[in-house]
Amino acid sequence: MPLHAYAPLSAPCRLCGDGFEHRAHANTPDLTACPTCGQAVHRLRIQSVNSPKLSAPLSVSRARQAGFTVLKRTSGGEFEKQ
Repeated sequence: MPLHAYAPLSAPCRLCGDGFEHRAHANTPDLTACPTCGQAVHRLRIQSVNSPKLSAPLSVSRARQAGFTVLKRTSGGEFEKQ
């Protein structure tokens, strides 16, 4: 279920503050009033999510430079340092 952000239409509420988040099904209509205090609210626009982007593919040498131990699987099913 998606998480929707709501904010009060007038001044910030003492109970809800500047807004709240509400989890609801995608086809559920938007809330018109706060479930806690009953004040009129409006739904905020969805903010984009920042995700890290890799500029180059990972490699064994970069993993070693970052301090990771690189292991390789042997034919016997065990791992050894590469």
